[in-house]
Amino acid sequence: MAFPGVGRLPPLFTLAITALVWGGSAHAGKHDLSLLNLCERRPVSLGGVPQQECEWVHRDPGGSGIITGPVTPTGEAQSLYRSLMSELGVAIAPRLMTPADTLGYAGFQFSADLGVTKISNSQRYWDGVRGVNPENRDAIRPDAYLTTVGGYVRKGLWLPLPAFEFGAGALKVIDSNMYAVQGYAKLALQEGFHGWALPSFAVRGSASQLLGTGEVDLIVYGIDVLASKAFSIGGTARIEPFLGWNMLLIDPKSGVIDATPGCDAVAVRNATPGDAAPSSHCAPAQNGEWNDLNANFTFPDQSIITRQRWFAGFKLRLSVLFLVAEVDLIPAGSSHDDVHDDVQQAAAADRSHRQMTYSLSGGFDF
Repeated sequence: MAFPGVGRLPPLFTLAITALVWGGSAHAGKHDLSLLNLCERRPVSLGGVPQQECEWVHRDPGGSGIITGPVTPTGEAQSLYRSLMSELGVAIAPRLMTPADTLGYAGFQFSADLGVTKISNSQRYWDGVRGVNPENRDAIRPDAYLTTVGGYVRKGLWLPLPAFEFGAGALKVIDSNMYAVQGYAKLALQEGFHGWALPSFAVRGSASQLLGTGEVDLIVYGIDVLASKAFSIGGTARIEPFLGWNMLLIDPKSGVIDATPGCDAVAVRNATPGDAAPSSHCAPAQNGEWNDLNANFTFPDQSIITRQRWFAGFKLRLSVLFLVAEVDLIPAGSSHDDVHDDVQQAAAADRSHRQMTYSLSGGFDF
């Protein structure tokens, strides 16, 4: 069955969706997460083969190579994890890209978006991506900016409240397999009095879910308060400057991570005791056992990471065409985990630095 109107999607929106699909190649990119990189390496010998291994792996001190205890990230590593999730959460958080006025109950909008977000790529917590070699951390670093491309659809509604608008879309993190699906709902508290000096006001709630990685389940929630004012340009165009404040609530949940990725737990289990190890990254004494599964771990769940964001921009509209530019300022993070704060180790701290995001959006209003 053909869906009416699909062939008439605006070119910019179609281009954005194509970029999301085309960019999702199977090979890992340098910005894909590799949280095991947050662990310091130490020299070990397995089956007489010297190598580097994560210091969190506890092996038999007698030299058998048997894993003797659970893998537990240190308090320092949990701070690195919190800081990385904080800056990544800012990069995938929904940008505003719209003034306080809604589209109207009959309005539609299609857009293609481009954004670049400053990250603290020289900081230790950004070792947690695949582009960094944990044995030579300074050789290759992530880019100073994370670039995202995406597409969005917005619709004005009369229900459930007058002056209501919702939107949904997706963005792709360049040089990675990661992408995010996003949505928002906006309520204009006052709008449409363009002939008065009174600006328009609105509130918005939004959410973004990171996909494309098994390392973490990351959701970012946002609450916005914004104001804007529309001005006519020669009776043919309209410009609407806007500004506002946003609270981001970043909620990461660690996936299961293998601290001995070079050793296949199934191959070790099926190997005959006393034979050579299936791999130089396995200990022969583990043969016939599921012992290597003890190297699987997760980062403990932490309390919500909070970041504030100040934004300003404008929307320029000519007939059905529009262009939006936005700049976001995000002060350094300062939240602490209050779930695992105890007398034995300090609470994990968000050490993220100040960030900036620059965004452009273009498309069609109907």
